[in-house]
Amino acid sequence: MDMGSGDNNSHSCKISMLWNWYTIDSCFLSSTWHIKTKGEFVGSIIGIFFLCISIEFIRRISREYDKKLIKIAKAEIVLSTLPDIPTDQISSSSYNFRPTWIQQIIRGIAYGSQFTAAFLVMLFGMYFNGYILFAIFLGQTVGYIVFGRDTCTTSIDHIVSGTCC
Repeated sequence: MDMGSGDNNSHSCKISMLWNWYTIDSCFLSSTWHIKTKGEFVGSIIGIFFLCISIEFIRRISREYDKKLIKIAKAEIVLSTLPDIPTDQISSSSYNFRPTWIQQIIRGIAYGSQFTAAFLVMLFGMYFNGYILFAIFLGQTVGYIVFGRDTCTTSIDHIVSGTCC
């Protein structure tokens, strides 16, 4: 598929919907992202790798923000409306929490950033370039290893008492 500018001095973009190992003259997302040197290709691979890691980072930040909002809401309930009731007697099913609009906008921006980055990664994967795919696989794996530990945690109290979640 020719995506070049038509000049005789320029090379056309190499794009394939089949597995490939193209480096020089590869194009990604548009003809303006035309790889002309090995350095540009390595830079693109590194950038895509870190884009994948950033997806997991944003997911982690979003989870931490949600935990913070819930913790603040619980503290406000305990401190302001129920000062005489011991905290172990408060039923979490009795109280509903909903973020304010500002908090929801912040949550939405984080979600939109994560979704946009993930969509771009999907588009990169559609080039079926082996180097790009390995950068995606490795970046997502490293990102999850670094930022995904909090998804497998629980309180010791839940384990001992036999209650869950």
